[in-house]
Amino acid sequence: MLAVTIAPLGSDVRRTLTRLHDLGVRAAQFSAAQPGLRPRELDRSARRGLLATLTRLELSCSGIDLWIPPEHFIENENVDRAMSAFLDAIRLAEDLGRCPISCTLPTSITDDEAAGAVDAFETIVEAADHHGVPIADHRCPSVPRDGVSIGVDPPAWQSSGEDPAEAVAQHGDALVSARLADLLTTGMRGPVGDGQLGRLDVLAYRVALQTAGYERPLIIDARQWPEPWAGVRQSIAVWQRTGLSQP
Repeated sequence: MLAVTIAPLGSDVRRTLTRLHDLGVRAAQFSAAQPGLRPRELDRSARRGLLATLTRLELSCSGIDLWIPPEHFIENENVDRAMSAFLDAIRLAEDLGRCPISCTLPTSITDDEAAGAVDAFETIVEAADHHGVPIADHRCPSVPRDGVSIGVDPPAWQSSGEDPAEAVAQHGDALVSARLADLLTTGMRGPVGDGQLGRLDVLAYRVALQTAGYERPLIIDARQWPEPWAGVRQSIAVWQRTGLSQP
């Protein structure tokens, strides 16, 4: 099943979800930073309304993007705010079907100057476990840790000189969020299937996901695409041609 990040597609959440339904997409990836979807702004009534909209459109929530700068988890002046945002996102993810939270956590939080960050990290992991919400860490390279799973975003791995298919093969057992996007030869993020600028071997990536037994939605990640709707349609067509899945 394919999902799509909705934040780049427009500010009207309901309209965007309706257009995704019309494209045949069956899951949406939310952003905790998008107006109308910020966890602390959604009361119980708003969450019920959002779930009703998803149900009516035959959509599910594939996950929540929470792109807090990793250094905020180790900076004493920022760690409390980062932890609060994470805990809010965990509670929203639980309400939306215990979907994964995609984030980028720091490589290390054991420095003496950031001792409070260790407690914050442990609090986040314990809260995620308590609420049954997976954490998908998108660091490159990734090192699985207790209570934290892996997310693979091909452009991020490509920019680090790594092969996304190899990343999937290496971390398949811990993979809870996989994305579909490309790092173009221009250095920009873009949709897959660009015959001139594309770099991602879509077939190899597909085989790696299939071999790893990945069964969660594959997220078409339209962040920073100049024409996101056109890119989404192109990505759906390319992925369908691989024969792995229908959207």
